[in-house]
Amino acid sequence: MESSAKVTLFEDIFEITGLNPDGYKFDRVNRIAATGTTFECELLLDMNAEIYKLTESDKFTLVLASTLHLDGSPADHFSYVPHNSQSEPTLADNYEYVMHGRVFDIS
Repeated sequence: MESSAKVTLFEDIFEITGLNPDGYKFDRVNRIAATGTTFECELLLDMNAEIYKLTESDKFTLVLASTLHLDGSPADHFSYVPHNSQSEPTLADNYEYVMHGRVFDIS
C-alpha cells in the first residue's frame, strides 16, 4: 500500500472547545470550535451531527487532502465506495468520517 503523504495537505489532532458558539445552528449540522494540539490553530467546522456525533472536549484528527487516491492521482468527481476486495484502498479507509467540499476561509 502506498503512503498517504502524497495527498495530505494538512493534518492535526483537534480538541473541541465548543459546539455551536454564538448559538449558530443549522438543522442536522453542528458548528464545531476546536484547537489543534500540534499547531495550536483554531478551527470552525460545520459537520453533519446526525451522521457523526462529537461532543465538547472530544478529540479528532482532521486531514485535508487533495484526493482520496493514495497514489495522488486526481479524482474526476467525488464518489466514495467503501473498500472491498475488488476495490483499491483509499485514504478514506483510514477514517470513520469523510467530508467533501471546499475550504471556505483561512485566516
